[in-house]
Amino acid sequence: MSEGVIILLIALAAVIVMTIGGILYGRRHSRTLDGWLVNSRLMGPFLVWFLLGTEIYTAFTFQGLAGYAYVNGAAAYYNVALNDVAYALGFFLLPAFWLLGRRFSHVTQSDFVASRYQSRGLGIFVALATALIMIGYIDLNIEGLGAVVHVISGGSIAGIWPDVLGFVVLGFAVMFGGIRGNAWQSAIKDILMFIAIVTLFFVVPFHFFHGFGPMFQEFHAKLGSRMVMPGIAPKMGILWLVTTVLLTSMGQWMWPQWFGISYTARGPRSLKLQAVFMPLYQLIKWMVIVIGFAAVLLLGYHKKEGNNVVMMLAGHVLPGWMLAVFTVAAVFSAIVPAGPIIMTSAGLLARNVYQKIWPKTSDATTYRLTRSLVLPITFLALVLAELAPALIVVVLLVAYDFIAQLFPTIVIGGLFWKRATKEGALAGILGGWIVAGWLLLTHEDPWHGINAGFVALIVNLILFFGVSLMTRPADSAFLQTFFETVYPKKRRVSSVGSK
Repeated sequence: MSEGVIILLIALAAVIVMTIGGILYGRRHSRTLDGWLVNSRLMGPFLVWFLLGTEIYTAFTFQGLAGYAYVNGAAAYYNVALNDVAYALGFFLLPAFWLLGRRFSHVTQSDFVASRYQSRGLGIFVALATALIMIGYIDLNIEGLGAVVHVISGGSIAGIWPDVLGFVVLGFAVMFGGIRGNAWQSAIKDILMFIAIVTLFFVVPFHFFHGFGPMFQEFHAKLGSRMVMPGIAPKMGILWLVTTVLLTSMGQWMWPQWFGISYTARGPRSLKLQAVFMPLYQLIKWMVIVIGFAAVLLLGYHKKEGNNVVMMLAGHVLPGWMLAVFTVAAVFSAIVPAGPIIMTSAGLLARNVYQKIWPKTSDATTYRLTRSLVLPITFLALVLAELAPALIVVVLLVAYDFIAQLFPTIVIGGLFWKRATKEGALAGILGGWIVAGWLLLTHEDPWHGINAGFVALIVNLILFFGVSLMTRPADSAFLQTFFETVYPKKRRVSSVGSK
């Protein structure tokens, strides 16, 4: 039996142990849909930290970002900037979502939209559409897991089989655990990922270049143009960087799983703490980008190998036992973040589509339906991975072009502008998606140097404001209560009492 197969068996055993541990830890809180999806809003700052981290730092960070730096050079810098901007937004947005979720018993993003706009139809539309968009995000994790299996097996497990194995592991790991079990799995994953990336970050320079100084000197001498904008991707200049950072930072919190994760917290303070300290994770992204640049010098440039470069370098420099730890970390980085994504997709389809269309459906039936949808949703992601294979980051960027179109509806209309209407929200979303789809299908991304999704967002905003001003908003009394939940009126202190 080859060393690669042994390492994969060790990783598989670790996944099984972790899955069983998550089931045992979370099963008491996962007997209802509310417990399975949002832990009955009882999760403390420690577990919320890892849940938020695990959804941002996934197979994309572990493999995709290094691969993107390897293939596109300096364009990879966008990803570090996007999270720094997104965390500032999250400091304000996530506590607001939590307050509204508690006040109006929201469990999903669709609950929020349907409640704010007093429209069951708009809630169903958003639930169905976002559940489909999230399949692309699940595809990202399947591709990442497949890349790990392919490299570690030395190519002996090739073709469709790595992705099939990824589908099986993802589907069953998610089906039998709730959000609380996934939170503890996230803690293990993040610790292992940190150890793995930091180890490779220090080993590569000293093993191949005799230190960081000589490595960066070689970067300067041989990769100079690759490391500055636009580098080897002439269409991805400064304007692309700025518009991509703006689009993706606004889109960051529009993913439906963030609503579920924010609802798990005990209170708004837990969410604010995450936004303050989460930028510490950015150190990992910087290390990964450096590893991607080093791979160009060490492995040569082969565009199709982008997703594999991290595992290939690890295989070259790490001893067997450390490579096993590294592989386990890589596998976990693909499996664990998919948990909330798949659970949210299933919950949206069951609770916010099926149960809303057939209101007599009991909560118990909805819960069973939610769990039964896990495997079909994961299978659709597998089909997508086979029909449209791509670099992991490209999959994510395309998904952001569409998910970011929810920003006007959810943030501007949902938290600030009472005059926004369901008609304006629908017109904006559809208009943004049509423009984004057209630009992507005609290969006009970027469009005159601007991110295609950002162009679509401008069209979205015009339609959102224009149609809203021409249509009738929701009941004013309800809107008053809704917005006062986030912006409570200050109590007036009488002049007598203040003396």
